[in-house]
Amino acid sequence: MPDRLHVLATIYQSDRADRATTLTVSLATIGVATTYLIGTIAFYDKLDLLGWAISLLPFPLLCTAAFHSQLLNLAAVRARSILTLEHALLAASGPDESHPLEPSHIGATATEHATNIHTASTSHRLAMLIAYGGAGIIPLAYTALMLIKAAHHLSGWVAVPAAFYLILLVPITFAWRDSAAKLDLHALANPAPTGTETNPA
Repeated sequence: MPDRLHVLATIYQSDRADRATTLTVSLATIGVATTYLIGTIAFYDKLDLLGWAISLLPFPLLCTAAFHSQLLNLAAVRARSILTLEHALLAASGPDESHPLEPSHIGATATEHATNIHTASTSHRLAMLIAYGGAGIIPLAYTALMLIKAAHHLSGWVAVPAAFYLILLVPITFAWRDSAAKLDLHALANPAPTGTETNPA
């Protein structure tokens, strides 16, 4: 049993480190996308010098959105692994009657309960919806703005990049929806208290 606990603890620490790295990469990606967005908007009045190439400007943002959906998916998978391992480690340690613990109030479980969009309080859930909604609306608005500007150079041919971006948005949207669904860790974030057993219905 001690060897098994050691292995589980090692995997747990690895998952926590990997999730922290994923968060760092996610924040860096957002920073790059924001810089790109502000940079191109700042020179909006000079973009006509690019001619038809203006229609290509939304592509990096859509690539960033697609990449970010993968980071969100990875974060959800890591969170599920971390919570499962944490509960296994707590269960293996056995109940402590002198200092009883509520698993939902400690460790990664408490963090997920407070910050996950499916389990957070209403105010934090609304804040996260604003953040995620803005992350989706801004690329769409930027794409529409650039296509409108590119229409002055492409005329009716602007429908080609518009259709291309619309096709790209379909898998990106489904990827985001799937990743968001995987973030529903309600059952894992609210385990039965340590030392108790549930009777099957």
